[in-house]
Amino acid sequence: MEPADFVPDWADRPRKGKYFPGVPSFPLPDGGCAEDATLGRGLFGEPGTGAFTLPLLGAMLRDSYGLTGRRLAVQANTDLGSLPFHTHANWSRGTASGGGLYPIGVHWVSGASGPLTPGVYYYDTPHHRLNRLLAGDVTGEVRSALGDLAEADTDQFLVLGVTFWQNAFKYNSFSYHAVTMDIGALLETWRMWARAHGLRLGTALWFDEPRIGRLLGLDPSEDGVFAVVPLRWAAPAPEAAAPGTPG
Repeated sequence: MEPADFVPDWADRPRKGKYFPGVPSFPLPDGGCAEDATLGRGLFGEPGTGAFTLPLLGAMLRDSYGLTGRRLAVQANTDLGSLPFHTHANWSRGTASGGGLYPIGVHWVSGASGPLTPGVYYYDTPHHRLNRLLAGDVTGEVRSALGDLAEADTDQFLVLGVTFWQNAFKYNSFSYHAVTMDIGALLETWRMWARAHGLRLGTALWFDEPRIGRLLGLDPSEDGVFAVVPLRWAAPAPEAAAPGTPG
């Protein structure tokens, strides 16, 4: 655990997510929730054979890591008095997190089969949108980093990373334990969500971390890459044939 006399310096706390000024951004659809996507199906149903679409991806991200409500309940943290101020607001999300800090960054590495320009995107949780950090199909780098994983035969990947200071400023030496629990909580939330919607999600926890970190532009002294989630993506609908020229 953290030292017994340790008190977080709330004035020195970092942003709750990364900020990329000036990059192109794309709002995500909410997607909604299917009527048969019940909790029971998510917990006990069999993984399906369906494929992701942009509305489904947007819905999964919104339901798991998007901002869902303002938290103002009385609790024991020493920052309680600042929570009513907008600049110090605390927001709830669909996934549990140690201390409500949510230090995980979600990147989407998208290839040619996706609906957007191939590249690397970062999920901007406050605005429920994608920020494009790199344009170009670099999914071959992710596949190479994953090695022989059978589920890596795709060109769509979610990559989960952690900025350690987003958690360590509060939990000190307990931080690594806390962030690994956060990773597990988010992955299981996604698995439950996917089963409830007739989808299947695999997870890679063993891969060439430095290679993916370089691809995402991460500093290994500040950020760690913890998991890669390959996505089975729905094939785009065929384009309608052009009408014939009248004779």
